[in-house]
Amino acid sequence: MKYVIRKATSQDTQGISSFVSACTGKAISPLHIENRLHFMRDNPDESLYVYEEKNQILGTLSFRIRRSSDTILKFSEISVISSIVPNHRQAAADNLKKYAERLTTENECSGMWWIAGSEKNSSPPANEPIGFHETGYKFVKRFL
Repeated sequence: MKYVIRKATSQDTQGISSFVSACTGKAISPLHIENRLHFMRDNPDESLYVYEEKNQILGTLSFRIRRSSDTILKFSEISVISSIVPNHRQAAADNLKKYAERLTTENECSGMWWIAGSEKNSSPPANEPIGFHETGYKFVKRFL
């Protein structure tokens, strides 16, 4: 199936709102999404991406760079919400994870923090992302 992963724009607010509300079971207003995108436009270390198939949003990827106070170490912080449709869920999640790793490398981060449990039906800890190890609330994958 052809897909695209791209930065979210203000034209995506209704689609993201509907998608996240369906996945989490919590109503998220388009205004909340628009305010979040506005905040991200002013913060170069934070981005939101959408995963689309046939112009339908089936996943989101929140990407944030965390820097140490001396800026020697940088880690990416990743949160993915993928499709609630079973045959699309794993493909969307896998493609978003690969994209997140590429962004982490392109931004010369030392590693990646994977934020788990944001989905309504999140996977059990035994199904943690490959190459990561649990450190409490986050999974960490070192690149250096």
